[in-house]
Amino acid sequence: MKAFVTGFALLMAFAMWVLPANPAQARNELAVVALDGTKTVFSYDDLVKMPSTTIKTSTPWTEGKHDFTGVSFADLLKNNGIEGGNIRVFALNDYSVTVPAERLTATGAILAYQLDGKAMSVRDKGPYWVIFPFDSDPDLQTDQYWSYAVWQVKSINAQP
Repeated sequence: MKAFVTGFALLMAFAMWVLPANPAQARNELAVVALDGTKTVFSYDDLVKMPSTTIKTSTPWTEGKHDFTGVSFADLLKNNGIEGGNIRVFALNDYSVTVPAERLTATGAILAYQLDGKAMSVRDKGPYWVIFPFDSDPDLQTDQYWSYAVWQVKSINAQP
């Protein structure tokens, strides 16, 4: 009986480690909230259907250069009625950072949903990751921009 209980406990611990913590993670949903409170929820499939941009760059968290594919913030924000102001980006672990919208759009940042042509799992900093073309401009290779590169993004909220 003790072996059964120990085995069951290990199985449950493994399941909790492997399975997503909530249904939104399982569906890879992204919430975008406009300044007026309008909330739009995108699935991975919704984002893939939008015009995409690929950035080949290195990051402090990966080895070598990689192809990051996703939706440009210029398109994502415009299509959700977000113009200017600040954007608060939230990660699955509730880490968040406020980014001036201009820094996202003027630099060509994307909300990446693929790394080297494959969807990113939560373990691989997915499902969504704010990526700047770090290698294209030394001004983007700073602590400030690295702090904007939120991974495991779950929501993007407009702020005044």
